[in-house]
Amino acid sequence: MAEAPIEAEVNDDYPLPEGLVPPEMAPGSVTMQTAPPQTGSGPVIVHDRYFIDPNTPLPLLDSPSAKAYSVEDRRDLSSKMFALICTPGLPTRTDVMAVIRGEELDGLIPMVEWEIVDWPLLNQWTMAVLYERPKGGRVMDAIEAGSHKLNEYEFPRRIMAPLVSAVKSMSGHDQTHRAIRPSNVFFMDDAMQTVVLGDCTTSPPGFDQPMMFEPIDRSMAAPGGRGTGGLADDVYALGATLVVLMLGYNPVGKISDEDLLALKMEQGSYAAICGNARLPIPLLEPLRGMLNDTVATRWGLEELTGWLAGQKQPSLKQTPVVRSDFPFLFEGHSFYSPRTLSRYLSRHRETAMKAITNAALIGWLRKGVQDAARADGIIATIETAALHKDEPQGTDEYIVAKACMALDPQAPIRYKGFTFMPDGFAAALAVEYLHRGDAKIPLEILKIDLPSVWYSLQRSVFAGASLQQSEYARLRGFLGLNEPGFGFERCLYESNPTMPCQSELIIKDYVYQIEDVLKALDDASSRVDTKIKPMDRHLAAFIAASFDEDIHPHLKALAAPVEETTTIGMLSLLAFLQWKLRIGPLYGLSSWVGGLLGPAINTYHSRTTRREIEKEIPRLVRKGSLPELFDLIDNADNRRSDAQGFEAAAAEYATAEYEIREIEGAGSERQSKAEKTGKQTAAVISVVLSMITASILLIVKMF
Repeated sequence: MAEAPIEAEVNDDYPLPEGLVPPEMAPGSVTMQTAPPQTGSGPVIVHDRYFIDPNTPLPLLDSPSAKAYSVEDRRDLSSKMFALICTPGLPTRTDVMAVIRGEELDGLIPMVEWEIVDWPLLNQWTMAVLYERPKGGRVMDAIEAGSHKLNEYEFPRRIMAPLVSAVKSMSGHDQTHRAIRPSNVFFMDDAMQTVVLGDCTTSPPGFDQPMMFEPIDRSMAAPGGRGTGGLADDVYALGATLVVLMLGYNPVGKISDEDLLALKMEQGSYAAICGNARLPIPLLEPLRGMLNDTVATRWGLEELTGWLAGQKQPSLKQTPVVRSDFPFLFEGHSFYSPRTLSRYLSRHRETAMKAITNAALIGWLRKGVQDAARADGIIATIETAALHKDEPQGTDEYIVAKACMALDPQAPIRYKGFTFMPDGFAAALAVEYLHRGDAKIPLEILKIDLPSVWYSLQRSVFAGASLQQSEYARLRGFLGLNEPGFGFERCLYESNPTMPCQSELIIKDYVYQIEDVLKALDDASSRVDTKIKPMDRHLAAFIAASFDEDIHPHLKALAAPVEETTTIGMLSLLAFLQWKLRIGPLYGLSSWVGGLLGPAINTYHSRTTRREIEKEIPRLVRKGSLPELFDLIDNADNRRSDAQGFEAAAAEYATAEYEIREIEGAGSERQSKAEKTGKQTAAVISVVLSMITASILLIVKMF
């Protein structure tokens, strides 16, 4: 019986199309704008030299996540350049930009500059990356148009060699390209002699890649979660790219992504992609090496450069696909490999538990697949869940995720439809937040420490594993604290250092460097409601993640339950930033903050002191100095004097109160004594009079 096809996802757990930007994040989208886009504008100037023309788009140079526009170099009018305007908010690879900017690297399109620009067509700031313009256009366009033809003897030297050099250039700088595909290969010259790889910085690694050009494991992840990867992933993408360029068409172009993935799993990538194509015999050896699904035996730079130099390479033994001689039957489908079963269960979670708890599955893994480790993994998953019935580790979703890992340890982590490679969690978290407005599922994954299960199931140690695990532990630590500066927001910025701050106050300004925070807030003071504080959870977390100074005392004050303390904490943090970063006057922000200092001023006991502070604030606002404002509000000497004055006044009040009570107490005692004496006197007189009266009556009676 045939292997069951992998059905398309029918739910909306993670509906990002492979290799495409979500509609709400596409260049030109209005969902992330604060005002309607303009239809035209003057040039955007970068470094007083490069003029980007919003009115001159270059659609033939667009990338999936960025639009291309013409650029003029005012110092060299003969140069031809273009700019890629990135999707606002989507994490870019500034670490790679910093490495390749201004460098003449073999096989790579030269990057001239990159900068944050106020892009009029989006009415907000975003990243712009400037490149030299490839005069010959895309290689694939030239091949399809018939204007460029190569035979099998020219292809290795003219196409393959420069692309191998590009991969080597990136690897030499400890970077991966992760955007190698036919549409990203260009001719730099009009004569179509110089071939280069295009941009790889305007989106997360692998984000724009069609599934065909990603290895099996990474192609199963969501676009944002495919991960940085390594040299082996670039070599794989290069192999698939060379197939298309050599043939002049995509041999599997009419096959759906899901069907192609199923073929790769069943037959191996080389057979799935090249099986029915008429490729030159000399190219079969390197293609087989590059498209090898076993990373350990996949060709590397040494084998590629050796083959190009005419050296005979050791024969490559293809690792057979793990299959059973008899199928595991489930829901009308026949599964012959644990990998395809794992894929099916992860995409049909509502019924997956029936297969996982089916005793036949264990027998199939032991006898059919002949893999006791996978069988033991399923048994351990069920037994462990029974011990955690009332905990997250006992839920069906957790069991399905863990069982899928046991069946296919190399596959991405898959939980509630959220899929990512362990080195792709950061970008996946960012894309999930941008796409949905929250990140509940990835945060849940962090809380239950699902990545540790994935690492424990790997059968060989790989480079970077311990560093990745340490990073997950660090993020869990941040997530465990709910105070400002921590929580989900801190995880977002710690894991995505180049992601712009998502605070609603400054999101329009694309702030991704700590040095720009206060300037953005200063600008925001003219357009936002200044009754709210210039501080929120995103700002606090962004500052904490980006600032290399200890700000824990400020964050502690921000987390205080009383309004006056949080106000002082806000002012102290902003003032510390201005002082430490040596930022000039901030008139708008100072005025904004000055209008919110009422609760902090009221912490002083002295009315005179409060009036003096209120009188002094306008002068300091005009200076634009937050540190001076903070010193006025929370000056140690003033606080000490106010406290001492309050203590003295309190003591004086207590003394006066005591004396008053004493005086009031003495008067009442005299009155009480007088009353008592009067009563006693009256009683004595009454007795004497009674005795006299009795004596007189007795005498009268005798006589």
